[in-house]
Amino acid sequence: MKVFIEKIDTYDFEKIFNFLKSLTSLWQKLDGKQKILLKPNLLSAFSPEKAVTTHPMVLDVLITILKEKNKTIMIGDSPGGTTPVKKVWQETGMKELAEKHHIKLINFSKGGVVSKKAKTIEFNTSKYFWEADAVINVSKYKTHSLVSYTGAVKNLYGLIPGLKKSDFHRDYPDHIKFSKVLTELYSIAREKVTFNIMDGIVGMEGDGPSAGEPRNFGIIFAGESASAIDYIASRMMGFNPEKNQYITACLDLDNIKPDEIEIPTAWENFVFKKVKIKKVKTLVKILAYSPNFLQNAFRGLFRYYPDFNDKCELCNVCVESCPVQVIEIKEGDKTPTIDYKNCIKCMCCHELCPYQAVYIKKSFLAKFVIR
Repeated sequence: MKVFIEKIDTYDFEKIFNFLKSLTSLWQKLDGKQKILLKPNLLSAFSPEKAVTTHPMVLDVLITILKEKNKTIMIGDSPGGTTPVKKVWQETGMKELAEKHHIKLINFSKGGVVSKKAKTIEFNTSKYFWEADAVINVSKYKTHSLVSYTGAVKNLYGLIPGLKKSDFHRDYPDHIKFSKVLTELYSIAREKVTFNIMDGIVGMEGDGPSAGEPRNFGIIFAGESASAIDYIASRMMGFNPEKNQYITACLDLDNIKPDEIEIPTAWENFVFKKVKIKKVKTLVKILAYSPNFLQNAFRGLFRYYPDFNDKCELCNVCVESCPVQVIEIKEGDKTPTIDYKNCIKCMCCHELCPYQAVYIKKSFLAKFVIR
């Protein structure tokens, strides 16, 4: 299994273009496939310089190549937290990019969900993901305070619409448990991903995935297997990938042994110097070895759900837009009623309300976790 690696120090369109265009074996996998979905990391409304999200230049190059091949192109994701998706598109440069190329931006929290059962976990995932003929996973090279490192595999977590992602963080609060979530999600999503690109030209070290510091790693990765990319990339960052449970488990799913991963000779023993990973390693250990009663207390105190304020006009938009149909307007009520037991917390109601009548009600602990 090959992982392609290129040294590119700046967001230079021509250099990125020449590298990506040269990956003939990957582009051939799109033969006969028309509708292409690009899945970047659009975690939240950060400018590209913050290195939280996939840089628009990388997507610009991919779109240019795909247009040469006469493909129909979309960009889609479900950002974390409660920041409006339109603001995320604006700040990350996606809106400008979409306008430049006349392509569609897809909000995974709209358009319906598809329920997929993995080994032990059932996931509500974006319908758009499954409707595409092919998906190109375009991730960001970063540290992560829960699972140490985040890259190609973790980027697929964005397939889960809205704040339902936060439920998994609540219910699987340490890296061992959460690695199971990532592994099972990967088991159902990996066959849809045609190939992977990871933007490490400027990545993140320290308190990733959003509060760390940008670092000019000057590198870009590509390959068919997300797990193989993550194995090599995490090792180059200074982690021991053999101790990362979701990376090794996903390699097993891809039927790849570490010594079968082929990379350019120049990168075989390369490790970036003095990457700030000590703090995230410590946080991972603390969460992993916390007593069960503390983890249970965390889950009990971590609550959030959509609710209505006095701006509600009973316009019915929330009822019609709810993908699981758990909102209704009862006679005599001043606001709609939500069946919280079956609510998947996709926040479509929050996103689409024309009167800003839906807000996210959070417990004291959730206020510090969900920004």
